Amino acid sequence: MLELKNEDKVYVVTNRHLITKGTIYDVIEKCALIGVNGIFLREKDLSYTELKEMACELKKITDKFNIPLIINGNILVAKEIGAYGFHTGFEDFKSIVLQENLKSCQNKKVFINTLDYNKISDFVIGVSVHSIEEAIEAEKLGADYLIAGHVFETNCKPGLRGRGIQFIQEICEKVKIPVIAIGGINFKNLKEVLSAGAFGTAIMSSAMQIE
Repeated sequence: MLELKNEDKVYVVTNRHLITKGTIYDVIEKCALIGVNGIFLREKDLSYTELKEMACELKKITDKFNIPLIINGNILVAKEIGAYGFHTGFEDFKSIVLQENLKSCQNKKVFINTLDYNKISDFVIGVSVHSIEEAIEAEKLGADYLIAGHVFETNCKPGLRGRGIQFIQEICEKVKIPVIAIGGINFKNLKEVLSAGAFGTAIMSSAMQIE
């Protein structure tokens, strides 16, 4: 059972293929009701048009509950719908920095550590990292936050051993921007991850299967 309504920062990463009951909109509304801190729309198989339509509908929900909506993998959709931010992989982020001169993001100080969402105007950019070196470089290139993982073995990546709690701890010691841990995290091990210094945690499977 997915329960929240406390001070732990938990972010939901979408995967509509894991939903067992209702639609993605039903699931996100339920997650918002229990108190998640933000939504990452990550539906890589959708076309631009399909992703934009879904993002527009989800933004109605996230706006209602005053939580951030971050678009994964499509910066144009993120900008066009007025999303809180954009999330991408490390290599893609480096390409974007070169192509769009996003180094100006280095001066931004605001992140989703505030719930005063209505006053946030900066376009937040986050990066997924899988090593200490990537984390350090992403910060230097102007990332506002990192998603680091995978921490524990997960069904999303079967057979791949998790990097462990120490991996999160080391990244948090090396960078100053917020680090969100991901991979095999649930409400049994969430406290352990946060105690390692993570700003928050990201969950997928348990959120998509919320009752």
